[in-house]
Amino acid sequence: MSYRIDKIFKTITANPYQRNTYLELAPCEALKPYIHCFWYSKDDGGSKGRSLVIPDLCMDIILYEYNGYHADFCGINNHSFYSVNTDTEHFGIRFYAWAVALFADDTMAEALNAYGCTQRYFSDFFNQTAEEILSAESLYEKKRLAENYLLKKLGNRSINPSVLNSIVYTIRNNGKATVKNLADDNAVSNRKLERDFLSTTGVSPKQMINLIRYQLLWQDAVKRDFNVLDSVEKYGFSDQSHLLKEFKKYHGLTLTEARHEVLHLSHFYNT
Repeated sequence: MSYRIDKIFKTITANPYQRNTYLELAPCEALKPYIHCFWYSKDDGGSKGRSLVIPDLCMDIILYEYNGYHADFCGINNHSFYSVNTDTEHFGIRFYAWAVALFADDTMAEALNAYGCTQRYFSDFFNQTAEEILSAESLYEKKRLAENYLLKKLGNRSINPSVLNSIVYTIRNNGKATVKNLADDNAVSNRKLERDFLSTTGVSPKQMINLIRYQLLWQDAVKRDFNVLDSVEKYGFSDQSHLLKEFKKYHGLTLTEARHEVLHLSHFYNT
């Protein structure tokens, strides 16, 4: 691939410093441009029995055992939600949203806020590999089996160049981009770009721009020296009120509440 988005942009969760019940494993080098991480969690009933999930520009396959083997697909989200904590162990594959289509059996045109439709998008994984991964005794064996599956599926496929270039352009411009900017930069029509984005990522170019800007803002907001007024100009908001409104729309909490959660709950906040 011509660009490595993972080298300039790595999305974060609502609590990026969480360590006690959640673990991330980096993929092998060949999969790093496409896979954010493999992850493991064992809920302990903390955080009032639920965990905040925010739009992170990723899609997941989530494996768990509860009265049998389960593999759920979680598509790209454009709003936050709470997941209910149980005592169940989960193993996940977290794809970058712009890379899922390389591994899937169907386009991502209906993947926005989708959940549970693994058989539609990853039928061979659902029918064969999921049970093998869940049966593996160690976390690293689970990761190895998942990587073997993904490497076979990947083959020589590559990310749609218009989508890839547009995402890089948006990141490098701090989310200050328009659909026309992206279409002109790729020498394609607005309509063609819309089709490419929808089939590849499940969202329109405009939705992707806004999600990237939200994530960039959140990555700044968890830093100690964050300044909201500086961010208004940096990310192209019309004023502070606009920034705060847009943040809450995606995060579900006010910016003040979200930063407090990170500062209060994490013993690893030292940036």
